[in-house]
Amino acid sequence: MAGESKEYIIEGSISKGIIKFMLPIMLGMFFQQLYNTVDAVVVGRFVGKEALAAVGGGTMFFVNLLIGFCGGLANGASIIISQFFGAKNDRCVSSSVHTFVILSILLGFAVTLVGVFGSGFALNLIKTPKEIFDNAIIYLRIYFLGIIPMFLYNTGASILRATGDSKTPFWVLVAACFVNINLDCFFVAVLNLGVAGVAYATIISEAVSMVIIFIPLVRTSEVYRLEFSKLKPDYSLLAKMVRLGVPSGVYSMMYTFSNLIMMSFVNAFPTTTIAAWTAWGKLDALFWMTVSSMGMALSTFSGQNYGAKKYDRIKKSAWRGLLIMWAITLVIVIIFRLFGRFFYGLFIPGEKEVIEMGFKILLFLTPALFLYVPSEIFSGIIGGVGKTYVSMIVTVFGICGTRMIWLFSCCRGTDDFFKVITCYPISWLISGLIFFAYFMSKRWAR
Repeated sequence: MAGESKEYIIEGSISKGIIKFMLPIMLGMFFQQLYNTVDAVVVGRFVGKEALAAVGGGTMFFVNLLIGFCGGLANGASIIISQFFGAKNDRCVSSSVHTFVILSILLGFAVTLVGVFGSGFALNLIKTPKEIFDNAIIYLRIYFLGIIPMFLYNTGASILRATGDSKTPFWVLVAACFVNINLDCFFVAVLNLGVAGVAYATIISEAVSMVIIFIPLVRTSEVYRLEFSKLKPDYSLLAKMVRLGVPSGVYSMMYTFSNLIMMSFVNAFPTTTIAAWTAWGKLDALFWMTVSSMGMALSTFSGQNYGAKKYDRIKKSAWRGLLIMWAITLVIVIIFRLFGRFFYGLFIPGEKEVIEMGFKILLFLTPALFLYVPSEIFSGIIGGVGKTYVSMIVTVFGICGTRMIWLFSCCRGTDDFFKVITCYPISWLISGLIFFAYFMSKRWAR
């Protein structure tokens, strides 16, 4: 018999269950973002604003495009594991775990090859300015060499979360964060390796997190135990993972693709504006990691309850999650507006123009963050029950389609930066309304 599902997921208070499961995910993502932020702080302070622009902006959009697609494929495996675990199907849980690991290794090799050899093409495609191109390509090629350890860490973390353990991945990320911070300071501030040092620090910390996350999976006596002798794919489960994962991958890829196109418009503005946008992205990540952790929590929550056939509990969790996330968003917006200039000063000390431009971006976009929350909540719930194709369709039309129409019809040749980034709140509103309409139709429960 499978290990008992964590009772706060399939029984008891829904609000407490969501918060209890979400908090370790959110804190873990905070530490993951912390070492990304430290990368930016170290580069901004010791190398300069051109280097900061090189490791952020369009550079990271290219990374997110590839990793997001493969992460979506892996999401199909996570959904399957959570459903089997909720249904207490031992054999399928074990087979899914080992098939998932094989899938992640294969995806890791593929992304490494595409990332290393395709970085130059991607940077040219988004019109990366000449003054940051060389640093950006150095960063990307080193970064992609560490993709397999990153994928395997995420695989281990996804398995644990799908079975109700969100605490262990958190502690692993804490350890990786401290490794990364110390290596950042050593490689950049001491050895003067510039953006290459930041990339080396990242891939080493990913390797550390991969090793640590597999220790509990190998040592556990639970049904999801990883045994290397069983590392062979179950092709029927692999096909199901791909069937559920491809829509999630396209969803993530199309979302990032629209940001890449938008970045080609941003790159037409001065370096000061690009650096301010990059710094906003680092600060804005506090919101995104929070709302994403809620989406991940609700996906597991709905998946296990779907396996346990507790459908009414799934419906209630959507509304509780929405209220909780709006309350958290309010707190984040207040903090941003009160301390925004201070945070920007951490990235680019003494660059007053960058700080002021970044603060204007902050004031413009923070009210719109509330518009995105319904998309993440309903997408997590709907994906958890296996309707991943819905998120893909909504993203293609509600996010990507809306942004493309706005950018190419209203922003060609414009010198108004805020007109360009207006595509974000418009697309968030439209996608949120579509997700809400689908959820209320109850078709996801059929």
